[in-house]
Amino acid sequence: MNRDQQKICERNLFAAYVDGELDTDLTLLFEDHLEGCAECRAELRAHRLLVCELDAAMSESAEIPVPDNFSRMVAARAASDMRGVRTRSEHRKALTICAVLAFVGFVLLGAAARRSLFMFAESFVATVFGLVSFVAGSAYDAVAGFTVVVRVLSRKMIIESDLLGPLVGLLALAILILSRLISNYHRTRATE
Repeated sequence: MNRDQQKICERNLFAAYVDGELDTDLTLLFEDHLEGCAECRAELRAHRLLVCELDAAMSESAEIPVPDNFSRMVAARAASDMRGVRTRSEHRKALTICAVLAFVGFVLLGAAARRSLFMFAESFVATVFGLVSFVAGSAYDAVAGFTVVVRVLSRKMIIESDLLGPLVGLLALAILILSRLISNYHRTRATE
């Protein structure tokens, strides 16, 4: 059997041949193939027999009486009665597959939630540390600024304004008064 003859067997052209839908070249090639292939001849015979039986069945006009609401009853029964459509083992397989898919879904959701939880905790800690760093930096800058301002003002007021002498005298007087107050306090405590 040559290569073209093998392709004819594989193409399954029986229905098109019986219906007369093949072009003339392909019809001649198919008929030539049928002369040498017993399997294809048997298949063609079976196909022709099926077509004849279908024609005979469709030509009979014996109608079966059906109730008026037959299509509605069939649709309702088909929608509500699913018994016998699936076997018990198919139900178990379907339930097992659903359980496995649900488990995998929960695992994937848990992994995604864990990752997002860690990302949230990391961003929260970074935000808190940033806020503490900002507050500490601001406090340091405020104290440093206040110190600079006090230094500048004290230098201007004391050293450059010639008030150093009276301020040193005032400081000495304050120390003398403080020492007298402390000694009086100790004497009164000793007598009591």
